[in-house]
Amino acid sequence: MVLRQRWLWSLVLALVASGCLKRQGPPVLAPEGTVVAVAYIRDDARRGAVSNVPEGVRQRVAEVLAKRNLQAREVPYDEYAAEFAKVTDTQRRFAMLKARAGDAPLLLLVETRVTFFGQVGGRFSWDVYVKTTANRATSSLEATSDSADYGAALQFDQQREDDAQLEVARQISGQAGALFDSFLASPMLVPSTDGGPGLVPGLSAPAGEGIEPGTSTPTEPPPPPAKPAPQPYRGQWTPPEGDAIYFVMVDRFANGDVKNDGAVDAKDAQAFHGGDLRGVIDRLDGLQALGVRTVWLSPVFQMRTDKFYGYGAFHGYWVEDFGRVEPRFGDEALLKELSAELRRRDMRLVLDVVLNHVGPETRLTREQPKWFHGLGPIENWNDSRELVMRDVHGLPDLAVEQEEVYQHLLSHSLKWVDTVNPAGFRLDAVKHLPMDFWARYNDDLRAHAGKDFLLLGELLDGDPVLLARVMKEGRFGTMFDFPLAFALVDVFCRGRSPSHLGAILFNDRFQPSPQSLVTLLDNHDLPRVMSECGGDVEKVKRALAVQLTARGVPALTYGIEEGLTGAKEPENRGDMRFTADHPLRAWIARLLEARRGSEALQRGETMVLAAREDFFAYVRVTPDDAFFVGINSGTERRVAFLPPGLGDGHGIEPLTGARSLLGRLAESAYWHVEVKPGEVSLVRLRAATPGGHAALVEKARTGWKGEGPRRTVVLQTGDAAVRVVGGGPELGGWKPERSLRPEAGAVTLSLPEGGVFEYKLVREDGPGKFSWEGGPNRLLFVPELKTEEGPVRVPVAWEQRSVKGPPFLRLCPPLLALSTSKLCTD
Repeated sequence: MVLRQRWLWSLVLALVASGCLKRQGPPVLAPEGTVVAVAYIRDDARRGAVSNVPEGVRQRVAEVLAKRNLQAREVPYDEYAAEFAKVTDTQRRFAMLKARAGDAPLLLLVETRVTFFGQVGGRFSWDVYVKTTANRATSSLEATSDSADYGAALQFDQQREDDAQLEVARQISGQAGALFDSFLASPMLVPSTDGGPGLVPGLSAPAGEGIEPGTSTPTEPPPPPAKPAPQPYRGQWTPPEGDAIYFVMVDRFANGDVKNDGAVDAKDAQAFHGGDLRGVIDRLDGLQALGVRTVWLSPVFQMRTDKFYGYGAFHGYWVEDFGRVEPRFGDEALLKELSAELRRRDMRLVLDVVLNHVGPETRLTREQPKWFHGLGPIENWNDSRELVMRDVHGLPDLAVEQEEVYQHLLSHSLKWVDTVNPAGFRLDAVKHLPMDFWARYNDDLRAHAGKDFLLLGELLDGDPVLLARVMKEGRFGTMFDFPLAFALVDVFCRGRSPSHLGAILFNDRFQPSPQSLVTLLDNHDLPRVMSECGGDVEKVKRALAVQLTARGVPALTYGIEEGLTGAKEPENRGDMRFTADHPLRAWIARLLEARRGSEALQRGETMVLAAREDFFAYVRVTPDDAFFVGINSGTERRVAFLPPGLGDGHGIEPLTGARSLLGRLAESAYWHVEVKPGEVSLVRLRAATPGGHAALVEKARTGWKGEGPRRTVVLQTGDAAVRVVGGGPELGGWKPERSLRPEAGAVTLSLPEGGVFEYKLVREDGPGKFSWEGGPNRLLFVPELKTEEGPVRVPVAWEQRSVKGPPFLRLCPPLLALSTSKLCTD
């Protein structure tokens, strides 16, 4: 009860503090580019032990300062860490910061202390104390400080101090921002005059040595425009039955009307080649026969058509007038005809919408110069502010935070919804626009077009956890699954362990709607998969077999069925070919047909059966249907045992419908599926009785969400300098500063059964510096716990891999004729 009361009081303090921050007015603006020297420190419970705060907190603070025209310049942590460890007094630390601040006119010190309360209501409760201190470098007055306690509730017992700070990063940054609002707007000393020193309010008058007046700061800032509160996001978009998306780059697909070609040069990879909307309409029957149900077009709006420093405009992403169709492609009537022809075939149209920028030197930049940020190209691609404020590859960046700009983009978007009746929008360049813009835009579109309107975001990043966060914060209907796309290429084209797919897929537990994610292999911004696989058609077939049977909605880039190649732009955007006998065309058609005929492939839950360096197997299961996928990259046959009650003892070959008896080893009560070396095995399993898989469906659902039974996993090491970091929050999310230290010679984890994780060992080489062990990632699969078994124990040593690894089968039945240890471990 005392613990609950302490946690409640901490929560009240956090709410009060955050409430105070929310009541602050608009930020006070300093002169553009004013530098703030910043130092961060976290004091550990042990006196004299300090750490840096997580990068995510530092980035959040930098973003808040940037909104006040303040440029954060971090003092290198290793320059002050040792001295700060000896001194806990804030003013003495601030003096140390001042000595290292160089010519920065402003200083900020962020001190934190994190304390664990305990477990309350299934969550792990922490208290984060934060003290922020700021001053002018030349001021003789004592620095101004603010302090507060914030409560953090974490999901996993492995999450530690850094995770607690990241949980309250918004409050920490808000506290720093509020301190500067008060600090910059308060009266301050001015230089001595004939009348002696005086006081002036804010920045509208001389502000003392080191800082000039901030003329951009109004005395009474106008209130921001009222915005409706967003509705709760629930990931409402549901894929249509049997959906498969096909991307058409209009200029490269088919020329249906030579009269609108303009200047074309088929020999020039940067020139227009004559494709148009009529050409797409002419090829719809072929797309329907392939199994396509949704056609996504590259941008068809009026654009810059001249080359820019040798780069071509044929792709359509250099929009000039969002309100008109590009004449080279056709007109508005033809776009409406295409939409109607698709609906007649029970197919759908998706338009590609570009909201971040316009084409270089286009009409809008001349007519509305104030609509653009005008800050020049992105220089630091790791700076989140530059990503959303500067020009992507020289393309003029729209200031979407201006209401006039927002309404311009929204009104044209709504126009196309009403006139063309598409099924959705593909939304370009997600990471280059602010999340509050996306949240507002997506809500406005959804309110007008309906909850079934597809709002498909493109975030070209391989981090599944980031993908999930952006999807929720930006309120997208769904996102492209680039993490899985990169994994498929790594596994089938570059020889990576097939269980890497399991580690990626297990992050579905963070997704609001993993069944709606749009999977892909090819993409017009990336090398073609045929080039990635060295022209090996069989490798591409295996990759397609997994993509087209995975959860989510499969997307195909035009020409993948023809084996188009291209390792870079513009070669990866080559002309479409139409042949009847390419092996990939028939392969894709059969797989999509199997997908449409299988309930399990369209909406089945996932259950991993086996995961090792050369073998990965799982099933997708619904109450009446199941589908087995096994990937064997090794040189020996592998088997995966099926849980009791899965299937009826027979396997169905999905591409032919042939039915055969499953395998069963001597004295075993369990059926198994065998996968030959170097192959991908697909087997359909029907329930023995109606609804016979229902219990397995629930088990798979809770396990895949990380909500089912958990096992203790002990990573044993005799090296106290070794730390563990890997995928997922339990293992630090691949952030070495969040790596796990061994205690009593081991890192002890509580992990969900059926989970697949990758990890590596790191060593700390100094404050904030780490070295990584070489070689591929280590693999950890958590099998089911049997009553007689204890923790899963895995010995780990720097740069060494154990010959006998951890268990790799979910189910390891007792067998009289074979060694259990050989079957269940590497």
